[in-house]
Amino acid sequence: MAIDDGELLKRVRHDYRLSEAEVEARLRAELPDLAPDELRRWSESGALEWRTIDGERRYFNRAVVNLWRLCPEARDRRAAYSGARPSGDTGVSGLEFDLLGRMRRAVEAAKATGPGYVRPIRIRLGYRLTVRPGAAPEGETLRCWLPLPRVGGQNLDLAVIATDPAGAAAAPEEAPQRTLYLERPASPAGLPTVFSASYEFTSRDYAPLVDPERVRPADASTALYREYTAERPPHLSLSPEIRSLAESIVGAEANPYLKARLIFEWFDRNVTYTAAPEYSTIPSLSEYCLRERRGDCGVQAMLFIALCRAAGVPARWQSGLTLLPGKMNLHDWAMFHVEPYGWLPADPSRGFRDTDDEELRWFYLGGIDAFRAVVNDDYGRELYPPKRFERSEPTDFQRGEVEWSGGNLYFDDWDYEFGIEYRDLDSGDA
Repeated sequence: MAIDDGELLKRVRHDYRLSEAEVEARLRAELPDLAPDELRRWSESGALEWRTIDGERRYFNRAVVNLWRLCPEARDRRAAYSGARPSGDTGVSGLEFDLLGRMRRAVEAAKATGPGYVRPIRIRLGYRLTVRPGAAPEGETLRCWLPLPRVGGQNLDLAVIATDPAGAAAAPEEAPQRTLYLERPASPAGLPTVFSASYEFTSRDYAPLVDPERVRPADASTALYREYTAERPPHLSLSPEIRSLAESIVGAEANPYLKARLIFEWFDRNVTYTAAPEYSTIPSLSEYCLRERRGDCGVQAMLFIALCRAAGVPARWQSGLTLLPGKMNLHDWAMFHVEPYGWLPADPSRGFRDTDDEELRWFYLGGIDAFRAVVNDDYGRELYPPKRFERSEPTDFQRGEVEWSGGNLYFDDWDYEFGIEYRDLDSGDA
């Protein structure tokens, strides 16, 4: 369902709430020696993101966080002042966990027992969505969709342990965006309305140990090839600019896996991880990433998919939750298809690992860690049951969705949180 201009402007205002004075105050908290012209200079360069809204310059809510990623000058001065490496420089900073060690043991296990899924972890995931008091009139039925992990691939043995309210309806396992649907009346005035669910499932590392010599050329006559190399506007654009970039990246390379490898490497060298505005306010995710050379995990995944498709490598979307210890968050990545390996994950926003071990350096092209709840095998598909009003996030589905008879409830009307318990079933290192 299309979002009208009034709703779109409301969402843009929600993303760009900071005044110039507020941004300056945040900068001075990190850079006490901020020079008078630096805010202006960083704004004009695009390192501080802003828009003119209602005749006033308003800054992106995450503009200052993004500045440390986009501007080496500002980042280095902040680090020198604080005496510490700035948080948020990569998608995995701040982990209280040896991720590289986990990846190393996954590769070792695959070599010992055979490539593929290895080292299972049992995960209990609790998810809670809280609608703020007064978001809907008391007694009105609230319709809520919560993320539900998929069964298959790296996630297995899903069990819904409990829901509140009871009687939740699970989307079919084949649903491309998997949901758990609940209803309950809005609470009396002054009280929140809460929806919650807990799940248990097994997740596994994936280490396919791809040998490029075994990769076969893509068969352009298959339905899979036709579907997953096609354009799907607006977000999955195969514009002349994207096709030209794909051609310049892969050159004369014919091996589908090596094409994806070249595209993955291009991302690591040319695209900076930054927080992005809400996807519903971005006309095309792939074109945004192409133009800005920046973006979060979903923005990068969409351009990776587009470049793969433009290069003749079937590719699609996958997303859900990353459950890495110390770094639980929403997360998006890509899948690409090569024979005889089938669908392989690619996580361009994770990029290269900081190691001299080439297998581990390239782990996130073809491999994936077990700390994920996979919810979506596609983007922008109808939820189950269908929503009656526009979605807060019409592309991805991770936080949830809520509506009542008066319309959709946007993200400023509710909050979400999730937590996990996990145990490694084969080594105790999680």
